[in-house]
Amino acid sequence: MSQSSIHRRSFLSRSAGAGLALAGFPGILSARNVNNNINVGIVGPGGRGTGLLKRFLESGGQYGARLTAVCDLWNYRRDRAAALVEEKEGRAPRIYRHHEEILADKELDALIIATPDHAHAQILKLAADAGMDAYCEKPMSNVLSEANEALDAVRKAGVIVQIGTQRRANPRYRKATRMIADGLIGDVVKVDLHWSFYSPYRWARKKKDLLMARESDLDWHTWLMGRPQRPFDPRIFRSFRLFKDFSSGIIDQWMSHGIDLAHMLTGVSYPVSAVSHGGIYKWKDYRENPDTQEVTLEYQKGDGKFLAVYSTNWINGYGNGTRVHGTLGSFEGESFSNPDSDWQFSGQGVNSEGKIQDSIVVPRKSEDMDEMGMVHMTNWLDAVRRRDPKGLFCPVEAGYGHSIACIMATDAYWSGKRMVFDPKTRVIQAG
Repeated sequence: MSQSSIHRRSFLSRSAGAGLALAGFPGILSARNVNNNINVGIVGPGGRGTGLLKRFLESGGQYGARLTAVCDLWNYRRDRAAALVEEKEGRAPRIYRHHEEILADKELDALIIATPDHAHAQILKLAADAGMDAYCEKPMSNVLSEANEALDAVRKAGVIVQIGTQRRANPRYRKATRMIADGLIGDVVKVDLHWSFYSPYRWARKKKDLLMARESDLDWHTWLMGRPQRPFDPRIFRSFRLFKDFSSGIIDQWMSHGIDLAHMLTGVSYPVSAVSHGGIYKWKDYRENPDTQEVTLEYQKGDGKFLAVYSTNWINGYGNGTRVHGTLGSFEGESFSNPDSDWQFSGQGVNSEGKIQDSIVVPRKSEDMDEMGMVHMTNWLDAVRRRDPKGLFCPVEAGYGHSIACIMATDAYWSGKRMVFDPKTRVIQAG
């Protein structure tokens, strides 16, 4: 192991005879943790973060991992998370208010990042700079400069990072990916992601929820994380997904999953160009982000190109589906409107020589979202335990790819222009 790959968890004894290798474990023990526990903290244990915290508490013990620190700007969330940890693990965690404090905790080896969207990449970079492994919620980033900085920091530090697009943990999608890579459907020509629901006023909090958030109980200035200053607004604090300075809403929350899945199934990393259209067509409250949106992205794969179309509305959920079309057939995956439908490959719609003759059903295994989330978490813990990132389902490069696609889509929507990405300069611009 080179000096550049050694980080906070690594221990090179400076005293004679102090070789602390653990039999059967290919890593190097922590100087702080001679019993080889993996000490993990969580920053941002809100709604989504509490779900991640519960998954960790259910599975962490299998990997010698324990939750030892909790951080949140809001007293309510911080106290609830600390109580949950104490209930499940039998000991109180260390409690912090600001991310700078938990990042300075010398006892920590890894961090679960579950803050609002606009803080993910900033804290991921800081965690990498501090030598901490990380499980980071999606989107990895919604600002290009922050995505670039986080990617660079993770690569430089050599830390083990999993991004939270958990469909990559679904065994049926993983099998379908292998079958597509083997050429079953020929060359990919289009990906269709129609993910709609009837969902009135999604992410808009009720009055009682807004009244819970009092400025005196939190640090509003820090929560903004460099976004434009404004007076405290409980609607933004509790419904940040509706406000464009903090999230792109549909794109950050749902397309991040969908386009990451498209990247996995087709073997691409990021789009060449993107256009988008949509608006607030039905659910008119205090939101800025659309309730209906469609994005068309163009990809280069080898000498060929293909389109991926992502579409969501919250007014009518009919016709949902996840489909990859190729020159020899198609793959059809999950359908939100018909969850019991078969996932299958078929040659319908093409007459090319060599097309799929008989439908091939991808065998059903459990694809419950909670179970996928648990597998995604344990996949990260296993990689951390073995000090081997090669088996990660969603490494930082995949998170960077879905971030690029989502940023391009968001920029295209708000500008009304076609956006292009240059992977050499890592710049997105109109073109």
